[in-house]
Amino acid sequence: MRLLKFFTIFAVTALAIFALIFGLNWKSFQIFMENRDAMAEGSEWVEKTYSLQGLTEFIEENPQYVSVASIVVDSPDSTILIAENTPHVMGTASNILILLAYAMEIENGTIRAGQRIEWSDVSRYQLPDVDEAVHTNAGNIARDRGWLADGSITLQNALSLLAQYNDLALSDYLLTNLRDDIWADVRTRFELEHSDMPLPFSGLYLAIAPSIQGISAEEIIEKWQNRPETDFRRHVISLSSLFTENEDDRQEFMETLTDERLGNTFIEERNSINLFPKTTAAEMAQLLYRIITESRQGNPVSLRVKTWLNWPLEQQREIRRDFTDYGALFDNRLGVLNGIDFGTSTYTDDTTVQAVFFDNLPVAFWFHMSSNYMHQDFQQRMIFDPAMIDRMKEVALIVSTAETDTTGTL
Repeated sequence: MRLLKFFTIFAVTALAIFALIFGLNWKSFQIFMENRDAMAEGSEWVEKTYSLQGLTEFIEENPQYVSVASIVVDSPDSTILIAENTPHVMGTASNILILLAYAMEIENGTIRAGQRIEWSDVSRYQLPDVDEAVHTNAGNIARDRGWLADGSITLQNALSLLAQYNDLALSDYLLTNLRDDIWADVRTRFELEHSDMPLPFSGLYLAIAPSIQGISAEEIIEKWQNRPETDFRRHVISLSSLFTENEDDRQEFMETLTDERLGNTFIEERNSINLFPKTTAAEMAQLLYRIITESRQGNPVSLRVKTWLNWPLEQQREIRRDFTDYGALFDNRLGVLNGIDFGTSTYTDDTTVQAVFFDNLPVAFWFHMSSNYMHQDFQQRMIFDPAMIDRMKEVALIVSTAETDTTGTL
C-alpha cells in the first residue's frame, strides 16, 4: 500500500512537471502516457532523494552523471572537484557566453544597450511545445515590469530577462544577431579551450526531431556522432534559418511539430540532447572566477555580466538571508539539470564560484529532481552550509579514490 501511494504521488508530480515544461493539453498527456515505461527509469532513487543528503548519496554512487567544480575565490585550494574535466551538455548555461559577447559589444560601442527589440521577432524563434510556457511567462513578466511596451523591449532588459528565464526563443534571437566572428574574441578574451560556442536551440531541436528529419532518433545520433562537429553546427544553423526565414519550410515545420512534437520518446530525447554543445565544470567555474575577480577590479565587461547574473539576489527575498551577493544561471531539460553560480556567504563572507552539471539522468529521477528545484538548493548550500560543504568534500574524495582504484593512476 505504501509503495502504491508513493508511485501515485510521484506520477501526479511528474505529470505536473511535464505540463509545466511541455505544456498542458491532451496531446501532451498522450505523450506522457506513451512514455510510462520511461517513468520507471531511475525510480529506485526517487524515494531515497527527498533530502539533500540523499542527493549526495546518489552522486557518490552514480558519479557518471555528474560534474562538480566549486572554488572559494580567496582560497583556491579550498575546492570540491568531481569529474570536473569531463564534458557535459551545457543547455542554457551557454547563455553566459551570449551575455559575455553582448557585454563586450556594448562596452566597445558596437551595440547600444538601449536599442529596442521587437518581441514578435523574438517569438518567431519559438518552436511549438518546446519550452513554450517559458517564453510566454518571460513575455508576461517583462510586461508586468514595464520592460515590454508597445511590442518592444530594450536590449539591456532583454539580456536581464535571458539571465533569469533562459527563454530559448530569446536566446536564439540574441545569438543570431551577433556578428559571426565574435566567438573567436570571446574564446580569446576568456581563455576558453574546452567549451563549445552556442548554437540556436530552434535548430538544435529540429536537428534531433525524428518527425522533422524523417529518420529514427538512434539514426540521428549515429549520423552526427560520426561526422565532424563543424558539419553538425552548419546543419543546426541552417535549420534555424529555414524555420525563421523561409515561409514554406516554417509552415511545414510548425504543422509537423504541432501534430507530433519532436516525434521521439523521453529516453530518445534525453539521449539526443547529448548532441548539444558541451563544456566542462572546471572551465565554467574558472570563467566565473574571472568574472568575479575582474568585477572587483572594476572591469566593465565583467561587471555588466555579473549584474545580469545577480537576478536571484534582486528577485528572491530568501536568497538575501544566506547571501550578501549571489548570481546564477540554471537549466532544466530532459535528463539535464545544470547550474553555474557564485555567492558570498552571509555567515563566513567567503565567495565561492561553482559549476554543477547533471546530464543523461534516468528519466524518473530527472522528473523527481525537476519537481522541487533540488539542484538549485544543493548548489546554494555548497556555498553557505558547512555540513553540506564537508559532506561534498567527502563525496569528492570517495569518488576520486574509486577512480584511482579503477585506473590504477591518479
